[in-house]
Amino acid sequence: MKTVSRHQQTSGGDWKSPLGLALIGYYLVMAVVGLLIPDDILSANAWARKFSDFMASIVPQIDRITALGIKPDVNRFYFAVLWMSSPVAFFFSALLVLSGRQKNYPMWSMPFFKSLLFISIPAVFFSWAQFLWGVNPEMRLTKFLFAVDLARGFYTQLVFCTGVVFGIAGVTVWLAGWITGYIPRCIQEQKNG
Repeated sequence: MKTVSRHQQTSGGDWKSPLGLALIGYYLVMAVVGLLIPDDILSANAWARKFSDFMASIVPQIDRITALGIKPDVNRFYFAVLWMSSPVAFFFSALLVLSGRQKNYPMWSMPFFKSLLFISIPAVFFSWAQFLWGVNPEMRLTKFLFAVDLARGFYTQLVFCTGVVFGIAGVTVWLAGWITGYIPRCIQEQKNG
């Protein structure tokens, strides 16, 4: 019979924990922001244009999304807001991944090179999302994702920003676990029984 720790009994699972709910709340707030952006946001507001240009100077993906030519003003502003608020998503994501230590997730006891293989998946996903590889502005799917407010707010946000930030947070926590020696200690404890 499997024993359940007190932490597992009280947390109700990662996504039902306060950190998980905070991350879901962040995602929903950003989705609503994506739904409410007016089409003339950049032409009607100089501050929005300056803000978007500033964020694009930090995050090159914003210029790439604008260059698709699909609702360029709305998408430029929306992704500027997403990347500006991404430290909040990173914070909640990193804490959520860290909370997995109490649940004996494989990440905390997996050998380095085996876990490096799993870590390479978010790295490829980040590269694809950041550089928009395979995103053709003539494809109907691309037009749908960037032109329809509901798709932009819920799906495009997840694929091109929030999901990427979650992956980066996981990789950062994993690296910190190896650098601090926490993961090697977990592996040693598992070997010793």
